[in-house]
Amino acid sequence: MSPYELLDIGIKYSKKDLSEVLNQPNLEKVREGIYSCTNSDSMLFFVDLEKSGKADRFHFDDFYDGDYFHWDSQTTQHIDSPRIQKIVKGDVIPHLFVRVNPKIKSITQPFIYCGRLMYDKFEKNTSKPVHLRFISSDYDDMSENQDLLEIYSWKPEKIGKTSKTTLLSETKVSEKRKARYKEPNETERRGLVTTRVGQGYYRQEIIERWNGKCPITGCSIIPILIASHIKRWSDSNHQEKLDVNNGILLSPNVDSLFDKHLISFASDGSILVSDSISKLEIEQLGIIPSKKLPITEEMKPYLDSHRGIFENKIKAANL
Repeated sequence: MSPYELLDIGIKYSKKDLSEVLNQPNLEKVREGIYSCTNSDSMLFFVDLEKSGKADRFHFDDFYDGDYFHWDSQTTQHIDSPRIQKIVKGDVIPHLFVRVNPKIKSITQPFIYCGRLMYDKFEKNTSKPVHLRFISSDYDDMSENQDLLEIYSWKPEKIGKTSKTTLLSETKVSEKRKARYKEPNETERRGLVTTRVGQGYYRQEIIERWNGKCPITGCSIIPILIASHIKRWSDSNHQEKLDVNNGILLSPNVDSLFDKHLISFASDGSILVSDSISKLEIEQLGIIPSKKLPITEEMKPYLDSHRGIFENKIKAANL
């Protein structure tokens, strides 16, 4: 049977556990990052995200970017290596096992099963190691599993490294992710902590992007903060719905005003307030009118869309 049928995604497994569950007696002793199962067409990838203490040649470029997984092979392999060709041709099904740290306080850590991988493309001119990009077939935008969320959000920058891959700039929302991502209902769309979306990967991305604080009030009470879309959900395409640049982490009161287009932001980040709200009311809500939203070039098209609706509402009210 396939590991996918025998294991649970998001659950921790040691190599000893896997050797028993998958009936692979030799697996427990294997130190390599790849293992080919003898009783199925499965290939197991074992990945440590943080490789502190190892030589530079072991600082592999392994990380998630949305539902894409970037992976560096062993330092002896190139695109024409027999094992890599099996992956490229689809003769084997890679199964991904990840842990952030191999050891914590000298205690060996188990791996988290992240599901199946589907080969997407390789980076030309890379060899020993060759860099491959996969689509994670079982990636879960709505996961509440904190181990998976930590793995999904981990990037080389967290340990002072910079990814060398040029494939990162090509990454778009995959068709598989678009198909899996169902439109939430109104409560879910608000990003409340009680919903699956509220605990999901997109919310985690927004929390990280804004350093866990509402940029307007400074509130850092994570459970009440809302991952608010800038451009309306109903007006956004799949790419925009999942784009971290289309989100702001806001306090509930600020989010409510923003969602109803009673406030918006100028191209320089200045707060724009509807004529229907007094200065006193704004201050009572904990909003400092002089506060500026730190914005990026990627955010501007979304803010332009929001501001357009805001300005149209003001015009309509003054007719």
